[in-house]
Amino acid sequence: MAIVIKNFQVAAGLLSLPGKSIPFWGLTGELFGFPQTPGPFIEAVAGDRVVVNLVANFMKPLGEPLSLIFPGQENVMVTKFPGGPFIPQPVQPQYSGRIMISLADYLDESSDLFIVYQFKAVKPGIYLYESGFNSEKQVQMGIYGVIVVRPPGYNTPGHPNYKTAYGSGTGSFYDVEKVLVLAEIDSTMHNSVVPGAYYNMLRFKPDYWVINGRCFPDTLNGNNNSGQPYGSGVSCRVGQRVLLRVINAGFQNHTFYLGGLVGRVIAEDGFPLASPSLDATYEITGITLGSGQSADIVIAPTTPGQYYLYDREYHHLVNNDQFPGGMMTRIDVSD
Repeated sequence: MAIVIKNFQVAAGLLSLPGKSIPFWGLTGELFGFPQTPGPFIEAVAGDRVVVNLVANFMKPLGEPLSLIFPGQENVMVTKFPGGPFIPQPVQPQYSGRIMISLADYLDESSDLFIVYQFKAVKPGIYLYESGFNSEKQVQMGIYGVIVVRPPGYNTPGHPNYKTAYGSGTGSFYDVEKVLVLAEIDSTMHNSVVPGAYYNMLRFKPDYWVINGRCFPDTLNGNNNSGQPYGSGVSCRVGQRVLLRVINAGFQNHTFYLGGLVGRVIAEDGFPLASPSLDATYEITGITLGSGQSADIVIAPTTPGQYYLYDREYHHLVNNDQFPGGMMTRIDVSD
C-alpha cells in the first residue's frame, strides 16, 4: 500500500473557448500554481491511501468557502488547521442554522490554513471529485476532477492484472486508455458569477459543450500546460483494444455516440460487469450518461480510418452556434 498525496488550491483563471475567453475557477496541481479544469487527475492503486490537502490561497483567495467531496469513496476522513478537528474524523455536512451550506467540512480561507481529506482507495474504477460547497455554482465554474483507481499489478508485465482496468477475469484488458470527462459551460454564468454572492441556477443555459474542458477541434490537440491540459484525441492500430473511460461531470444528460464503431461496456459507475462466473457486458454504438455517471467502454477497431465520437444532441456540437464544435473528438486508427 502506498500513500498518494495531492496538494491543491483553488484559484480563478481564464478559460479559452472558441471565439472568447471566460473566467473560471479551478484547482491547481501545485501550490500557487495555475488553475485547471478538469482538476489534476488523481491516480491510485486499490489499497492505496489517498491524501488531498486543500490549502488556502493567501495570495489570491477565491472569496467564498471551499470543500471537496469524493463520490464513490468510503470512509472519507477530515482534519483541519487551525480550527480542527485535529484527529481524523468522518466528513460531515455543514450547517448554518438549519440550512446545509456544504456537503463536507469546508475550508474558510479567511481563517483556515488547510483542510485534509483522506480515504483508502478500496476498489478500481473511475470516479469524480468535486466541490461540496455551493456545488451547483462551484462545479459549473470548474472545481471538479477525476480519480482513477487501478487494480494491483496493472503495470507489471506477467501479472494477471497487467493492463486491465478492473483485474483479471473482468474483460477489461486494454492496449490504449483514454479518460473522457464530459461537461457543459454557460459562458454568461461564468461572466456573471461573483464570489460569495448567490447565483440563480434557474438561469443556467449552457452554450459550450466540452470534453476534458475543451471544445472541438481543440479536443484533438495533445496534453499541454494550459488551464485545459488534457486532450481527448485517441490513436491506435487495427485490432488494439481501446478503453474509453467516459464520465459525466456536467449537469445535463449526454448520449455519447461512437462514430460507427461498436463498443462493449465492461463497467458502469465503477462496477465491472464481468466476473469469472458471469458476463453481463453488452455491446453499444452509443451510451447515455446522466450527471455523475460513468461507463468504461472497450473498442477494438477492425478497419483503419478516422472515427468521430460525439454527443448525439446535435446542438451540443457547435461553437458560437457554428458547426462543427462542442462535444466531439476523434479516434485515428492506423494499420
